[in-house]
Amino acid sequence: MDIPLRGISHKLILITTFKDLTMQLLKDKIIFLTGGSRGIGLECAKKYIEAGAEVAVVANDATSLAGAIEVLGNKSCGILCDVSRSADVEDAIRQTLEKYGRIDVIHNNAGIAHPSRPVHETEETEWDALFNINLKSIFFTTRYGLEALKLSEGCILNTSSLVGEIGQENHAAVSRAVIGSLISLVAKAA
Repeated sequence: MDIPLRGISHKLILITTFKDLTMQLLKDKIIFLTGGSRGIGLECAKKYIEAGAEVAVVANDATSLAGAIEVLGNKSCGILCDVSRSADVEDAIRQTLEKYGRIDVIHNNAGIAHPSRPVHETEETEWDALFNINLKSIFFTTRYGLEALKLSEGCILNTSSLVGEIGQENHAAVSRAVIGSLISLVAKAA
């Protein structure tokens, strides 16, 4: 039976179809999400759970992590982890695999946006923190999670700033480094 589509926007139909497809794609998936206890990460976690996934929320702040898990409910677990530390990330991946048995998606969302001043005014410790959290953490999650992703035929998602594309001063180097490292990781792992 054909139903006339008069008055219904084709965009609305497309959005609804896309949403339905997304819901099916994420149903019963296990997502390892760094920086998931607040901001963009928390909103992603909510959407993942809404779509039927279970989420291992990884964060370095116990208070925000506990609050996120309270909001997200029993389809999530919280793992306290400093993504700039290799041993912490290795342990977080291990905990996720022990709890769920697999990882289907690694979503690298953890990041910082400071220092927000010119390079010549930036302290070396600030520069190191920026690279360790925004870039090195991606290396760690890939290093320790790649075998699990191969088994599940999963994927890696990375939240990145557009400043590397638009050339905003102060942060473009890190953003371009993230993008470049991702291209390299994908090429080598494929």
